[in-house]
Amino acid sequence: MVLLKKGLVVSCQATPEEPMFGSDIMARMAIAAKQGGAVGVRVNTYNDLVAVRKAVDLPILGLIKTPYDGFYPYITPTMKEVDKVVESGAEIVCVDATHYPRPDGNDLETFIILIRAKYPNVEILADVSTYEEGIAVSKMDVDYIATTLAGYTPETVDENSELIQEFREPNFEIIEKLSKDTNIPIVAEGKFWDAENAIKALKLGAHAVTIGAGITRPQIITKKIVDEIKENISL
Repeated sequence: MVLLKKGLVVSCQATPEEPMFGSDIMARMAIAAKQGGAVGVRVNTYNDLVAVRKAVDLPILGLIKTPYDGFYPYITPTMKEVDKVVESGAEIVCVDATHYPRPDGNDLETFIILIRAKYPNVEILADVSTYEEGIAVSKMDVDYIATTLAGYTPETVDENSELIQEFREPNFEIIEKLSKDTNIPIVAEGKFWDAENAIKALKLGAHAVTIGAGITRPQIITKKIVDEIKENISL
């Protein structure tokens, strides 16, 4: 039985250059998410994870983004990051499950085995970018598959779109196919903005939907509204 209930997950993340950056702010975002009815929060960095753990009792989908030169995987890519996520108190550890070579030299299956052996009570969420990656990781010992990286990896990004990533269309096809072809709960994530797309994903079989920018990044929300106003009214 999985820990994460069906419903909305709120991604409480901010980068250093963003106005909402700061562990205290992310903790408050998590409190707001809980008050609004979220079933979980997705959180990056050790400091933010610790702050959010103190603030809410929701399941935390924890990750630590760490870039390694010459390697694509950056979402909790090695046991070093996994250890810190678990130490923070997060119940679910999110890991890169793409097909790209890993910085620790392990293949994905070995990495999953190492996590499960060391932390048998922690759930594992696999972030994928394609249907094929989802099918491959579904044969491993993971608890959830998330479509987080669809449209973000070098092979899946839409180079022709003029929209910023957050405003592009989610990949509903991968959600529907993985929901039908695996027995693992699918978390729809990546470019989800509002209730309309969240409902669509849930109807297609998703177990939960993660929304980030549409809730916790006010500068992007503001830009979206301003751009739509300018498209319809001369200011």
